[in-house]
Amino acid sequence: MRTLLVALALLGAAGTAAADVQDTVVVTGAAESCGDATPERARWLADKASRDGDHQRAGECYLAAGQRSLADQSFVKASAQSSSDTSKRLASNLSDFKTSTRQLKQALQHR
Repeated sequence: MRTLLVALALLGAAGTAAADVQDTVVVTGAAESCGDATPERARWLADKASRDGDHQRAGECYLAAGQRSLADQSFVKASAQSSSDTSKRLASNLSDFKTSTRQLKQALQHR
């Protein structure tokens, strides 16, 4: 449902942003809710989310399926994934900061 709402919002924003430009958004379907699914379906959705690398969603679906240990494992993977992404962003920011500092230092030396 959220995917559909986002797509509709994008369509509305695209229409108001530029009247002479036509954008096309293809909505492939909203993500099925694990909470509304049968335990078997929730387990299937969890397995699919896990294969797709969406460990947070997999954990939520495993919980809905009653598979607490698998949910815990998925949440740990999601946490590790998030940690890795954060570390990469921090390293990139540090590199950008060092570059900016070096450029500022050079600019001040040439004054």
